[in-house]
Amino acid sequence: MDLGLAGKRVIVTGASKGIGRAIAASMLGEGARLAICARNEGVLTATASELGELGEVHARPTDMAVAGEPAAFVDWAADQLGGVDIVVSNVSALATPDYQALLDIDIVGAQSLVDAGLSHMDDHSDANAIYIASRAASNGWPAIAGYAAMKAATVSLAKSLALKVARRGIRVNAVSPGDTKFPGGSWEQVEQEHPKYFASVMRENPLGRMARPEEIADVVTFVASPRASFVTGANILVDGGATRGLQL
Repeated sequence: MDLGLAGKRVIVTGASKGIGRAIAASMLGEGARLAICARNEGVLTATASELGELGEVHARPTDMAVAGEPAAFVDWAADQLGGVDIVVSNVSALATPDYQALLDIDIVGAQSLVDAGLSHMDDHSDANAIYIASRAASNGWPAIAGYAAMKAATVSLAKSLALKVARRGIRVNAVSPGDTKFPGGSWEQVEQEHPKYFASVMRENPLGRMARPEEIADVVTFVASPRASFVTGANILVDGGATRGLQL
């Protein structure tokens, strides 16, 4: 299926590894042109070199927690690409107990990024923004209460912003991954250090496994494409059925 993304100018944050990297690769596979960022310059440079074999990639180190950096990255990306069509906000302070860090990155940094992206988007041009949230937003998680709360706020932001920019013909959605395992990721560390707990989490998923980054990325790429032109204000769970509650 041709998703109609050839030549689209796409920003993907947190793209040096895991889900962000997989999203970048998926977009490149559809012929999109990319600008990517991450905090670790060395890892980002290596990733950009590898992804560059798939298509056009521009990379710049960026810290979403630093005021002004998300918007500066978007402005730089727009210069490199000649504009912006799609922004994928894949940012998170992860399961830290530091609420201020969560707020600064998951909400303030992400919103600064998306707002800057919207300022470069043309109306009625298949432009859209996607927030990467989490299935944690749809459940109670005492051990990671701050993270869950911020991801719930992320979903709410996507819904509100979708209504705000609909008149411009711009779509906004959230994609909420379930537990996702990849080399160098947190679940790989849990598997190594707490194998019994890791096994229990695996058993709880109806499909009996964790997601691969590519499985999240393919959904994000579809939602970003003109093939999903009537999808906006949605929170799309990609969690193997792990979220038991209904979204009504």
